[in-house]
Amino acid sequence: MICKSGESKDIADFLHCLSFLERKTAILYKKLSEKTTSLNFSDSFLKISQNAIKHSKELDEIATYFSGSKISKGECAKRLENICRSIDKLIKKLEKKNLLFFEELSDIIFVLESSLGQESFLLIQLKTLIALAPQIDQLYGVHLENFTNLLYSINEDEEERIELLKHIKEVIDKKTSKKEGNAPNVKYKNPDSWIISAP
Repeated sequence: MICKSGESKDIADFLHCLSFLERKTAILYKKLSEKTTSLNFSDSFLKISQNAIKHSKELDEIATYFSGSKISKGECAKRLENICRSIDKLIKKLEKKNLLFFEELSDIIFVLESSLGQESFLLIQLKTLIALAPQIDQLYGVHLENFTNLLYSINEDEEERIELLKHIKEVIDKKTSKKEGNAPNVKYKNPDSWIISAP
C-alpha cells in the first residue's frame, strides 16, 4: 500500500511533538537535579534528563523517516497545551527555588506521577502507538512496525522512569515520616502549591 503524504506527515508530526515533549522533560529533570539536596536523587534526575534527550533524538529520527518537513515547536505546544503548561509551571517554580527539601520534592514527584503528569502521558501515547502500529501500516502504509523495537525500548525506559520516581518518593516519605515522629509539631506539607490543575 502506498502511503499518502498527508497521513505520513500526521504520524511524523505526532512523533515530532512527542520529541518536543521529551526535550521539555529533559529541562525539567535537569532543574530538579540542580535544586535537589540529596546527591543520589540529583544523580537520578540527571540520568532521567539525559535519557529524555536521547528519546527526543530517537523520536525525531523516526519522524524524519516519514516526513522531511518538521512541525514547529509552537504548533506542538498548542497540540500539547495542557501537559506543556504543567511542565512550564513546574520549571518556573523550580527556577525560583534555591534548594528543594524532601517535603517539596515529594510533592513535585506526586505531580509528575499523577494522571496529568508527563510520565503517564508519554507512556500512554507510546503504548497506543505500538499497539496500533500494524493497523497504521495496513490502513495508511506508514511502516511504524519497522521501528517497533526502538519504540519498545523507549517505552521500557519510560516505565523504569516511573518506577524510579515511585522509589524516590517512597524513600522521601519514609525519611519525612521519621522526622515527623521526632518533631510532630513541625510539619511542612503543601502539595497544592505544586499541583497544576487542569483548565
